[in-house]
Amino acid sequence: MAAAQATVSVPFEILLEQGGLDASALHTFAGALAAAHARAAPGDGAALLARIERLAKSDAQRRELSRQLPLLRRRNTAKRVRQLQDGAPEDILFDLAGHLLQLVQRGLATEANILANRYLDVEPQGATGWATLPLLLSLRATEAGDAALAESALAPYPPRLVAIGGLSGTGKSTLSRLLGARLGRMPGARVLRSDVFRKRLAGLAPETRLPPAHYTRHSDEETYEALFESADDHIACGNSVILDAVFLSRSERDVAEAIALRRRVPFTGLWLEAPERDRIARVSARDGDASDATVEVVREQSRLSVGELAGWHRMRVNRPLDLIVPAARAVLDRRR
Repeated sequence: MAAAQATVSVPFEILLEQGGLDASALHTFAGALAAAHARAAPGDGAALLARIERLAKSDAQRRELSRQLPLLRRRNTAKRVRQLQDGAPEDILFDLAGHLLQLVQRGLATEANILANRYLDVEPQGATGWATLPLLLSLRATEAGDAALAESALAPYPPRLVAIGGLSGTGKSTLSRLLGARLGRMPGARVLRSDVFRKRLAGLAPETRLPPAHYTRHSDEETYEALFESADDHIACGNSVILDAVFLSRSERDVAEAIALRRRVPFTGLWLEAPERDRIARVSARDGDASDATVEVVREQSRLSVGELAGWHRMRVNRPLDLIVPAARAVLDRRR
């Protein structure tokens, strides 16, 4: 873990000591870590698996390892194991889990969820990749001598699907980040954001801006199709999911709920609402965000009808965040 840290521009320990753990810093670190992993040479997967097997000491760890072993072997074949600077081979997610452990041990579960989600946004690992993280975190905790955390990382947590919708500028992504750690096994829910999927389909990094001509009905359909397919895959793997998208049409909202119904997991839809002036102010203040929404987009959306919001919980978000987040958490707690 320390070897990987030595290859990134801002050492993780410095971020921790300086308290520089806002979303922007975590995103920057995740990108640098992914780039460092990409530069490293392939590592010895057999040696890594032997090390992992030695770390799996509890019954829960051994059961989970037995279930995940075929996947870990496939990850080696896919060159997900890298040779880091200290000579130890690491699955890139096992290395990520070491950073997540440091955050969780400091009571920074939300930050751990943000870091994990951002890493997989810039270095996609699929639903099965996210599903390995609880085991890898547990094994890292064992390695660090934290038996309690090693056990809690594998505590059962049935998956669920939460959809957060609303017009551009209502703070969907902010709320998603602040709720992610509360859902699912450590490090929490996989947050799937439509803006990130749209850029991925175009072969671009999340913050690369797309021209207005790219925002077509066909592009929208492709984006939501990819978003829903990923959500379904994640739930099938036992992961909890937060969908972050506008969900302007009734059909999009119905598909999200249908995924949960088909997989027999709880569904919660949160619809965020704010006056146009507040949404304009929020969009205007964005910098380096995956969303390409402009003031013109906000005004155009204000003229559209979203239809019936049956079954979705409507939340007024033109109020302080320290009131919005507890209210959203209360809704989720009621709808387990």
